[in-house]
Amino acid sequence: MAKLDALSAHLAALSAAFSWASTALAQEPAAPIDVVVQGERHRPPAPPQDRSVAGSVVRGARLRAAGLQAADVLRTQPGLSVVETGGQGALATASIRGATSAQTPVYLAGIRLNDDVAGTADLSLVPLWLIDRVEIYRGNAPIEADQLGIGGAIFFEPRRPGRPGAGAGTTLGSFGTRSIWADASTGAPHASALVGVRIDSARNDYSFLDDRGTRFDPGDDRVRTRTNSDVHSLDFWTIGSARLGAGWSADMVVNAVGREQGVPGLLLLPTRAARADLQRSILGGRLRAPCGRDDRCRIEVSSSALVARSTLHDPDLELALGAARVDNTGQRTEHGVSARIDLSDAVTVSPSASASFEGLRVTALGASGLDATRTRSRLASGMEWRAGQLATFRALGSAECHGTSSEGWSFCDRLEPSGRIGVQLGRGRVVGLANASRYARVPTLGELYGTSGLVRGNPQLVPEEGLGVDAGIRVAAGRWRGVRGAWLDLFAFARWSDRLVAWRRSGLGYIRPYNVGSARVTGLEGLAAIEPAAWLRAELAATVMDPRDTTSGRMPANDLLPFRSRLVISPALECRTTRWRSAGIARASALARWTWQSSRYADEAGLVVIPSQGSLDLESEVRLLSERLAIRARLANLLDQRRFDVIGYALPGRSLYATMEARW
Repeated sequence: MAKLDALSAHLAALSAAFSWASTALAQEPAAPIDVVVQGERHRPPAPPQDRSVAGSVVRGARLRAAGLQAADVLRTQPGLSVVETGGQGALATASIRGATSAQTPVYLAGIRLNDDVAGTADLSLVPLWLIDRVEIYRGNAPIEADQLGIGGAIFFEPRRPGRPGAGAGTTLGSFGTRSIWADASTGAPHASALVGVRIDSARNDYSFLDDRGTRFDPGDDRVRTRTNSDVHSLDFWTIGSARLGAGWSADMVVNAVGREQGVPGLLLLPTRAARADLQRSILGGRLRAPCGRDDRCRIEVSSSALVARSTLHDPDLELALGAARVDNTGQRTEHGVSARIDLSDAVTVSPSASASFEGLRVTALGASGLDATRTRSRLASGMEWRAGQLATFRALGSAECHGTSSEGWSFCDRLEPSGRIGVQLGRGRVVGLANASRYARVPTLGELYGTSGLVRGNPQLVPEEGLGVDAGIRVAAGRWRGVRGAWLDLFAFARWSDRLVAWRRSGLGYIRPYNVGSARVTGLEGLAAIEPAAWLRAELAATVMDPRDTTSGRMPANDLLPFRSRLVISPALECRTTRWRSAGIARASALARWTWQSSRYADEAGLVVIPSQGSLDLESEVRLLSERLAIRARLANLLDQRRFDVIGYALPGRSLYATMEARW
């Protein structure tokens, strides 16, 4: 209890700071501002911040389609793999370049969402309705991330308040999908704030073909309806920012989400009464200030806290948890300071230091529980040397000290270095990049100490380690012979991993993690876009990958890593116009996207195959009343193809969603 009390005190301090900022904002006289909404221009897909690694960015209208989820957005990007377990609100995870979801950190407003049970981040909890952009780093994470893992990083950045305004909208869709949301912002020359709330629900009672586990015997196939898969959630956001004078500025983010849903189980073993409750709270604050007179030095201080509580109710023991109820409470607080210093016109350094405190408590009814803690301290620094007009050299390194214990606190029992070095050739429309990196991932508390009577831990686990290299070219072409613009990101990559954490079942009926040999993943990925006219844009994302298990002494029957598709392509065609103003239409657009992935193995032996599958999605949008009213429609899986991801989890077929949103 002492650990949770300490965390509660930290949250109270952050709440008091936010209240102070809100009071200061209320005292600032609001200046009259005319709201003018301009149409969005097509922009290149390169990441807007750290351009030294392979990456892409999704922003604006691409995040506003009716019924869209974060998993739908990431599936269309090169190098990304998404695993889903159902419809709206169902667990979904993402990984990059053949890594696992535990090796891929996901951030929301700069705060890492990966839990310390399985190490994964649930994409269904990302509030896409209030996200401004998604930054995807496929090679290696930027220094802003608290983990420099070989799995890259994904950043969801929320909308920041800029001017007074308000908005509201609603979505209706297939399988009982319903949502309503509203947000309002206020602004003054030196301070602004945004508040938003959304309510969602869905029955997820879609139909699927049940082959009863006999794929090659169609005689016993039946069409069934997904049961116990409903979801209800409430999401609340507050974002504030203030300019404090003399180059000082401050930001504050508060997010709270609550969800209640059914836990449907595998298709062959459906559930009736299993339910799950989740509450998650996020608080984050950031202060920026100059540390020199000529703006050649900037310093940033940040603090954040995340608390997540989940409860699994299994009165009929349908989930094989070993208990009728399992309570899971996880928390993380993190504090950091960083700086950006221009030592000269050619050299910039970015030192940083941070510390975090994590705790995991698992209580199972009628079984022994778990109370584990972890501390992490980190020193990191980046350096950039601009050697003339054609070459830029970059280096980034960190040393992390981890302390893990199930009895009290341990502050440093393992030191793990990570980092990368790279070179950029060119600074104009054609840029070449090459990077080499080293990473380590410390096992999660759940992997070390277990989560229930059936999921045991292994305190003898050692960190995963790996090396990675990639090289590629980034091209941004301007107008040429009538073409308004074209962009290309093309990268080849290879990574080697050792002592990967895997799970196996014991003869006593429980599962336990262990460190298994090695793996190698090589591949080629590309993202290309061309805009032949102001009203037309074509895009293609593609990934070719060869994921291999290179463990010494492994049986040669199959060495392909499970759940990795070797080919994924996602072409899209978008049309838009602003020439119908005489009809009262300020802007209209339509997009068609086809996403296809090759077959995957579902087990190490290669005996179970998830066949190739694809989905054709159509999106449309019409903006009226000077773009203050938007009407959107989305038809997902137009061809009603049979789709499923993890074996035993069918995905929805053809579904239709419609959204109406007003802003003023």
